[in-house]
Amino acid sequence: MSRRASAALGRCLELEHVITGRFRSRSLALDDAVKLFDELLHNARPASVRAFNQVLTAGSRAQRRGSSSSSLELVPSLFNRMARACSNKVAPDLHTYSILINCFCRMGRLELSFAAFGLVLKTGFRVNARVINPLLKGLCDRKRVHEAMDVLLRRMPEFGCTPDVFSYNIILKGFCNERRAEEALELLHMMADDGGGSCPPDVVSYNTVISGFFRDGQVDRAYNLFHEINQKCLLLANQ
Repeated sequence: MSRRASAALGRCLELEHVITGRFRSRSLALDDAVKLFDELLHNARPASVRAFNQVLTAGSRAQRRGSSSSSLELVPSLFNRMARACSNKVAPDLHTYSILINCFCRMGRLELSFAAFGLVLKTGFRVNARVINPLLKGLCDRKRVHEAMDVLLRRMPEFGCTPDVFSYNIILKGFCNERRAEEALELLHMMADDGGGSCPPDVVSYNTVISGFFRDGQVDRAYNLFHEINQKCLLLANQ
């Protein structure tokens, strides 16, 4: 290895260490993250993808705290720069695309989220619930719960992706937000009646539907569901 290549590798490792340390301590401010990103891009190696993902996540966290419109576009901009360099430096991985999809959903740009998801499929990654769940939330936020249900029950299995309890809870909340607690209850029972299979409901699932009934003014339905949960808990305790 030449002296120049050795120095570049040493600086790359140093930058990765700094980014990871500050990311874990949540002290990676947005301006510093961009500066570190710029320098890392010049010295990157394939394994640098982890540090890049940490910078992108820091940018996404800044969005959640409320930032300017120019800052909202930062994560896609950094992603594009990283993607252009991937041929000879570092390629985005599935986590990178997941961060990008989350970012677009928070920006309210659902069409760009699905475009990014298309890149995931084109690249050949095997998708998982972590990538698809933001799309489900984006659809539900747009009051397109039936489309989200289609993704959950039909498209995810086609992709070889098993929905997790977070996937179902997103849909349950979507139904309840549209004052459709009865449909949420049907989905809840479908989860519970799956023979204790891949995705039984959790406390959040039940609380979401109970809250939905209360919101709709169906107090009796809410109390009946609460009683149903208690009965199931007693049966489990006595087994």
